[in-house]
Amino acid sequence: MDQFPKWMLALAGVNLLPLLASPFFLFGNLTLCQGHTGVLYLLFYLLTQLAWVLPLAAFFVSLDLYRRGFETAGVVIALAGWLIAAIGVWLLL
Repeated sequence: MDQFPKWMLALAGVNLLPLLASPFFLFGNLTLCQGHTGVLYLLFYLLTQLAWVLPLAAFFVSLDLYRRGFETAGVVIALAGWLIAAIGVWLLL
């Protein structure tokens, strides 16, 4: 972790917070669209799961891009993870 500046670790580290909310996404009976059954319900369920999986992936991808020399892309991916995490928190509320 010495190869990353502290501001980048803090920027990317916020993307780990949705991991704490993952039980609410998995077992909280959170649905985007009520009344649908079958395949459509499964697709909406998978879509809501992306609200905590994508920020987690953004953490690793942003640090990997930063380490490889693509600093701007790493910062953009970390900020995109923030946006997806904010949407996930909004879905929970």
